[in-house]
Parts: sequence; structure tokens; C-alpha cells
Amino acid sequence: MIDMEEKIFLALMPHRDCGKSVLAVKRSLFSLGFYGAFSFPIASPLAVLSRVLTKDELKRIAARLRKRTFAEGKEGRITAGDWGTAALGGIFFCGQRLDVPVERLFQADAALPCDSVVEPCAIPLLVEAVTRGDTPVASRESVEEKKTQPAMQIKPFSFTAGYVANLALRPLCNDGYSFEWRVGEPVWMPKMRRLSAEDD
Repeated sequence: MIDMEEKIFLALMPHRDCGKSVLAVKRSLFSLGFYGAFSFPIASPLAVLSRVLTKDELKRIAARLRKRTFAEGKEGRITAGDWGTAALGGIFFCGQRLDVPVERLFQADAALPCDSVVEPCAIPLLVEAVTRGDTPVASRESVEEKKTQPAMQIKPFSFTAGYVANLALRPLCNDGYSFEWRVGEPVWMPKMRRLSAEDD
């Protein structure tokens, strides 16, 4: 049975230009029996929060993420690659793994206030479906069973523009598929030239 309480997530969302390809994946997943394919927005949940983050806190997180995308030698790009599964906040997600250095957000000198984090994300995913299952293993087996089908041959893609926001998610019933969500004010990752100017 799913926890019916509303949860607040820190979410990373790609530019809407990525939306068409992700929606195509969701449609394919739904046709394969992933009934939770439309249960979550086009986003990557990075942490469960104890409270809504302020705009200044979100700005610091967005700037830290942008700096890390360059520090890792990726020229500012975040790539959505292989499929994976993850559990966060008692909800089982599946989607394409993002090469986002989330662990850097939770270090002692990180932009994200430690007292606001209830549960950090171990594997950042661009969520393309919410899955049922009592354990991550059950979700993973379901994914492995379906991903061999032609419609699940998902190609990696990358993006440079994205934003962070508070995301409230509330189950509508305990079937594990029905949710409603609200996305807070977006704070975009800054362009690198703006970051350089601020550092100077």
C-alpha cells in the first residue's frame, strides 16, 4: 500500500524541447503495460524534502549543478542514457539515468541545506514511468521483462537547458499509479558566462 501523504521533491526538469521525445517514450511504455507512464511530469526527482525550498536556495542549487556539468568535462550537457529503476520517498520510478552529480549537492559545503533533505536520490532518473512493486527488485524485473521489446529501445539524448523547482506529489489512491502534482516556480541553470561573471 502506498503512503497517501503529499511529498515535496527537489526536481530537475529539462527544457521543454526534450518533451516530445520523452512523451513518445511514455506512450510506448503505456502500450507495453506501464500504466504509470503518465503519473509523473517530465522531471528527475533529486531528493525528498521536509519543506519547500526558497528561490535563493533553488538558485544556489541551479548554479552548483551548472558548474558541475562543466567540471565533469561534459561541456554543460546532461545526458539521459541507459534505463534504470530507483525508489525515492516510497515511490518506485523507472526511466533514463541522468549523469547528474547529485552527491555533490549533499556534501557539507553544498548548496542544498542539509536540514531540508529527508531522503537524497541515489540514482537520478529522468522519470518516464512510476511502477508498482513492493521492492525495487520487483520494479526492476518488470522493466527487464519489457525493455527487450522493440518499442523500448530508447536512444540516449542530452540537454544543456534545464531548471530546478519544488515539486509536490500527492497520491490520488493507493493503486500506485494515480498521482497529481504541482510544480513550483522554475529556477533555470545559469549560462556559464553568467556564472563566470558572478565568480569574478
